[in-house]
Parts: sequence; structure tokens; C-alpha cells
Amino acid sequence: MSSKEKVMTEAIPASPRAVNAWWVGTVAGMASFVDGAALNGVGFALVILQQTIGLTPGQIGVLTSALTFGVAVGALIGGRLGDRFGRRRVFVVTMIFIALGASVPIVATAFPLLLLGLGVLGVAIGADIPVSLATIAEAATDQNRGKILVMSNLLAGVGIGAVVLVATLTGGTGIFAAQAIFGLIAVVAVIVLALRLTIPESTSWRAARLEQTQGVHTVRADRSKLRDLITPPLRFPFLILVGFFTLVSIPITLFGSYAAYIGANFTGTPVSEFSVFVLFLVPLAIIVQVIFMRVVDTRFRLTFFILGGVLYVAAYLIPVILGMNLATLVTTVLVSGMGTVFCGEPIFRVWVNEAFPTMLRSTGQGVIFAIARLVPALLLVPVPFLLSSSINGFLIALSVLAAAGIAVGWFGVRSGRLINEFHHEAESIDITAATSSSAS
Repeated sequence: MSSKEKVMTEAIPASPRAVNAWWVGTVAGMASFVDGAALNGVGFALVILQQTIGLTPGQIGVLTSALTFGVAVGALIGGRLGDRFGRRRVFVVTMIFIALGASVPIVATAFPLLLLGLGVLGVAIGADIPVSLATIAEAATDQNRGKILVMSNLLAGVGIGAVVLVATLTGGTGIFAAQAIFGLIAVVAVIVLALRLTIPESTSWRAARLEQTQGVHTVRADRSKLRDLITPPLRFPFLILVGFFTLVSIPITLFGSYAAYIGANFTGTPVSEFSVFVLFLVPLAIIVQVIFMRVVDTRFRLTFFILGGVLYVAAYLIPVILGMNLATLVTTVLVSGMGTVFCGEPIFRVWVNEAFPTMLRSTGQGVIFAIARLVPALLLVPVPFLLSSSINGFLIALSVLAAAGIAVGWFGVRSGRLINEFHHEAESIDITAATSSSAS
């Protein structure tokens, strides 16, 4: 080790990794709680507002899309800011704006103000997620990284359960039920903001920043530019993860956003009644994620991924084969939810944090999150009209997209080119050789 590298290493504060990785995972992972509560709670809230203040199907489509589109924009911006200025600064600011965005629909229900509030809420959530997940990954070790990242996704399920519980308890109270859903998000955001002040800056990020300032050429310090994402060796994992996560996100986003709408308009089930059935599924979803936590850091990861893919693809065909009614709708919610635990966002969170070095970890997943949220956002607006045209055709399309996403993910992993950057991101780079290779 050179004298410069020795001074640099000694200047980095001791890692908090060994003593508080689970605490960091819980507090930072509450972004997922808010994400799950918001994206699913808005579906309930807008149906309630449809029935109380007369929101039209077109307005519901625009508002739903605004939230999801905001998440996409926020992920793109927040991910990059997290790598440039540090994880802690970004995830403190984003939580403030989450609280503000969720507060607007509590005090105002005019369409323009609802659009403003949901737009701000979406951008803040999107900016928070990649930075929070990078924080979790860098606080963990190879022995528990997958477990803690899956736990962060489990918190999204808890968020969904919490918002469904609120919808159930306030069912029949009219507009207050929608305000209560947004109130839950705002209150949780304030609490999480206070807890996040206890989390220090990522040790990995501080080390990479110090290497940059002292001119030490390592993988994590030098691979920090946006163009590095589309340059070997990062190009392959980047493209695979874009394709995989975008394709598997479309069905769960579209169906999740409109499940309550489908229940109300195609099975005649009120939101308050439908929410009760969904609420009973939450404990099972939590159990399934706990099971996955036990295997995600083992060699059985891919086996469970394939199993989840089969469930996910089959779920949307259940109402097509058996007919659309409350039982088949709830079954689709159950089976698709179980499937995505193994083949959806939980495993994506592990893969994407392993695939990129420190100074691109937040950026890389932010870009992919943005694409994977933007595409469904563009498709959300016409969904009410597509459903009225052919609900079976809509569900078959979701199943096909899910199958395509699983195939892309399986190919990427089987290729052996999705590697764990944590294993060698601190290695030195021969800057002369790298420059010559780039020039040629």
C-alpha cells in the first residue's frame, strides 16, 4: 500500500456497519413503507374521491400517472444527487418533501391541488428510494445484505397493510377516508425524518469521495460518470436490469393501481369491503418475504426467482380462465403478490446494489427506477378505457409482459456477467491502461 493510500485509509472513520446495519436498514427502508403506502393508498383514495367529489375516470388516470411519473423523475434526480453529495443529505431533504406532498390532499381536494400534491409526493418518494437503498447496501455485509434489502421491501408491504387498514377503519366516512390515507403518509414521514437524523453518512461513500479528492484510482472512485453505465463492464448489467425491472414493474404497477377500481367497477365491490379482503392477505405476504430473507443470500436465490416467476405470470390469467369476480380478483392479488416477492422488486434491490460501484450505485438504480416507473406511468392514463374495452385482454397483456421480464432476468443471471461489485470496487485501476483502452 502506498503512503497516500495509507493516509487515506486512516482518515476514514470506523465503519458503523457491524453494529447498526439492521437499524440503518429499518430507518432508511421506511422509504419503502411510504412508497408502498402512497402508490397503493392513492388507488383507494382516488376511488373514494370519485364517489364523493365526482372525480372522472380521466382525472383518476391523470392523478395516478402524476404520482408514478413523479417517482420516475425523482429517482433520476435523487439517485444522481446521492452519489455526488452524499446519501444522508438527500434522504433528509426528500422526507421533508414527502410530508409536504402528502399534506396537500388533506386540506384541498380541487383537482389542480391534488395534482400538485401527488406530483410533489411522487418526486420526493422517487428521489428517496435509490439513495436509501444504497445506504442500506453499504451498511451491510455479504452475509446480510440481501436479507436487509428484502426487509426494506417487506416494509413496503407493511405500508400497504397500514393504508388498507386505514381504508377499512374509515370506510363509509366519505371524504375523510381519503384524507386519513394521506394523513398516515404525512405522519409517518415526519417520524422517519426524525429517526434518519441518527444515521451517519455511508462509510463506502466517504471512502470513495476521499479517494477522488486524493487522486487514488480505484473502481469505486473512478467509475462515477453517467457514461460509465453504458460502457463495459457496466453496460451489460445496466441493460439487463433495465429490461428486467421495467418489464416486471408494468403488470404490478398497473394492476396494483387499479385493483380497487376494478373491484368497484367490475365486481360491484365497495372500496371498504375490498380493502378488508386485501388486508387479510398482508400477513401472508409478510410471511413469504420473511421466507425469502432466509434464502436470498444463499445459492437458492435463482430457484426461488423462477418459482416466483411462474406464480407471477399465472396470476393474471386466473380471472381470464375462471371469470372476473371478487374471488378471482382477490386470488390474483394474492398470487401475483407472492410471485413478485421472489422475482420482482426484492431481488432487483439486491442485484442492482451489487451491480454498480459506490459512486454509481445510487445513480444506476435511480436511472433504472426512473425508467421502470416512467413506462408504467405513461400506460396508467388509458387503463380505465382499456378495462372498459376488454378486461381479459388487459390481463393477458400483463401476463405476457411479466413472462418477458422474468426471461430477461434469468438470462442476465445465467450469463454470469451480473457480478458483485462489493468484492472488488476498492481495487486499484491502472489509469493509463484505462485511458488507452478508452481511446482505442
